[in-house]
Amino acid sequence: QAIFTQEAGLKAMAVVSFPHTNTAPMGGRARSSRRCALIFVGVAVLLSLATDRGNREDFQHTQAFAAGPFGTLFSQTRNAGLVAKQSVADFKNPVRTVSDTISAFYSEYPSPPVLPMYRSFLVDFMTNTHLTIVDVRFKYDAVFALGAVTYFNGLMGSYDKLTGGIGASEKIFNAFCKALDMDPAQVTADAEAVRAYAKATPPGTILTHMEGTAAAPDKRIADAFSGIGSSLYGTSFSIGLFTVMEGCGVDVNKENVEEWTKALKVTSSKATGDLATYKQNKNKLRMAEEMIREIEIREKKKLAERLEAKAKALAAKAAEKAAAAVA
Repeated sequence: QAIFTQEAGLKAMAVVSFPHTNTAPMGGRARSSRRCALIFVGVAVLLSLATDRGNREDFQHTQAFAAGPFGTLFSQTRNAGLVAKQSVADFKNPVRTVSDTISAFYSEYPSPPVLPMYRSFLVDFMTNTHLTIVDVRFKYDAVFALGAVTYFNGLMGSYDKLTGGIGASEKIFNAFCKALDMDPAQVTADAEAVRAYAKATPPGTILTHMEGTAAAPDKRIADAFSGIGSSLYGTSFSIGLFTVMEGCGVDVNKENVEEWTKALKVTSSKATGDLATYKQNKNKLRMAEEMIREIEIREKKKLAERLEAKAKALAAKAAEKAAAAVA
């Protein structure tokens, strides 16, 4: 077909250049118009031939590229990309998300709903604890347990008074621990063990236990002191450390915190930063408790006023009945 097209183009050009002798006589203007038309046709045919030849050459080059080493590499890379894309789509992250933990909490504690003024603090604490636990450097210990329990009790200490139910905060704590894959009984027992140790042990002795020059009487505490240097130091451990300091009578200030973290062989900047947050939260909780007490006093006063008004009304009715009986 290409050869035929080429010959047609050449013939068209030949007709233009060398007209046949049997061509009918034409005027000059007619012959010029015919020659222009044939030139246009011939050029168009040749351009079509060139385009067709270029397409065939491109196709041949593509086949050669695909058959060559670069084509094989391109094909392998493309296939690897498709496999990787499919693998990413099929991959399941084994680490639980914050959303999973919060959903697990509400599954463990479906009702009654947590009071709004406590909910945001609780979710924030749960989120921070979750991010600490899922870190590969984290290792659970008794001081961490004491910090978690101390913070939770400080946060939810007045909860039962407001709800009027005994044990509501304990149920929330159990759901909190289970949502984070912790055993509530173990966390509570470990926290109480460290708290009792702090109250019964002088500060100097505790520092020797932290430094490792002497062993703590409880293995759980000794493991917490020796292991924190190589594991993740989180906010709950800081709060546990502050609670130990308070328990043995040490003032919790920046200088003392730096000294105690040095004994634990951990960076003091994280602990001192947690100390500022710890004090701010304590002030907020103190203000919240004062507000709750004011609300309780106000409600008691209103109740007393209602009872007094009711008693006066009953007394007035009784007096009216007595007067009517005398009359």
